[in-house]
Amino acid sequence: MVIIGFAGFNVLSYTVMRQYLGGTDLFEPILAIANISVGFWVLIAYTLIRVLFMKADELLKLTFNLPATNKERTLAFALFEASVVAVMTVFVFGAFSISTVLLEGPAFITKILVSIWLPVASVYLLLSLAYYLLERGLFMMRLARLRGLLVPMVLALGLSALFPYTNEQTAVIAESFIDGRDYRSPLLVYSMLDKNVGLWFAFLVFVAASMAIVAGIVAAAPRAYVPLRRFIILLPSKIARWRLGAYTLVLFRSFETLVAVIFVFAFSLFAWMQHIVLPPYVLALITFQGVYAYVNSEPLRRISTLHVSAWTHYLSIVGSQVILWVTIAVPVVAGSLAQGIEISACLPVAGFCLSNILISTLIGIAFPPEKGNPFTVLVGAVLAIIVILTIALGLNVFNLEPAMSAVVYSFLNILVVTYSILGMQRMERIRRHEVAS
Repeated sequence: MVIIGFAGFNVLSYTVMRQYLGGTDLFEPILAIANISVGFWVLIAYTLIRVLFMKADELLKLTFNLPATNKERTLAFALFEASVVAVMTVFVFGAFSISTVLLEGPAFITKILVSIWLPVASVYLLLSLAYYLLERGLFMMRLARLRGLLVPMVLALGLSALFPYTNEQTAVIAESFIDGRDYRSPLLVYSMLDKNVGLWFAFLVFVAASMAIVAGIVAAAPRAYVPLRRFIILLPSKIARWRLGAYTLVLFRSFETLVAVIFVFAFSLFAWMQHIVLPPYVLALITFQGVYAYVNSEPLRRISTLHVSAWTHYLSIVGSQVILWVTIAVPVVAGSLAQGIEISACLPVAGFCLSNILISTLIGIAFPPEKGNPFTVLVGAVLAIIVILTIALGLNVFNLEPAMSAVVYSFLNILVVTYSILGMQRMERIRRHEVAS
């Protein structure tokens, strides 16, 4: 399904680019804009992967039985992260690259290589080096256990700073093209080397820079591994007297919730400072941590006094997420209303986020991230996105009335809830059989 979805994305990209860019001389400035935006998109992919791998503490513990040092373990995980970031980057720039070559011919292969793919690799390596330098600094200051709090804050600040810079440079490139001037920037280093010297020299510079950065990553990686602090005490333990209160405590104190809240408030503050007036769709970030809600609450289901129906557990899981969402939504929506957003524009956000809660919970049940394995989370999320986009595209093709579309989405949400309950019942039967054996 992933391959089919990517193929469809390529067909759509080719159709749109041929319609709007075919026969024009706009591909050169567009390649320069893509080169400038590489840093922003790679940082998004790196942020997602880095946060997921910070969650994978238990998965990392499995490697402690191997005869490997922490630096060797760090390099191995960095290579795995690089492969995942590369796949995500292919989904962002792959269709554009293929469509450009089909429209402009094989001569653009070299230009795409030096404008997109060499910068992608260099930016990722630089981000990895910066991260390990930050981790080394936290280790020296004895704050390594708090990197689950500090690293997402740094990444969110980086995204907030890079977004306006990317927009500004995009405008400068457009003005330079209209005025007939050449645009020069250190970010275009490989394309400028290819244009002034040749591809071979640009590639040699890329190889030399990559080797130097990889050596820096290995040197910067801490020699010892410090476990991540997984829970933050935010609510009193007395609410654990009730089942919903216990689930709410697990959710509010978890690492995933902390990261999601950091990004929501960081982006809300950024939108306020940049005067970006949009409905508070940033609240959807809170809902994606639901993929860990089922796994994180497993100890509660193992307690004998909480052996109840799957429906009860499911309602507690979803109810705790709704409580979290409402808690964060109150100040965020208040900020949006203060910016001039109508309350009617905020209401669809609530429906969208509630549907996301149900879907992310189903992903966590169907693709449980055991030991914090980030791969299962990515697979489940990609499959869910493909299915949702396919359904949305189908509804758009039939051009249904809004009321009929709402009925269809309500029916799909009922299916999501049903499959979630069936999945929980199946997992419970498997657990009972394992205990009995």
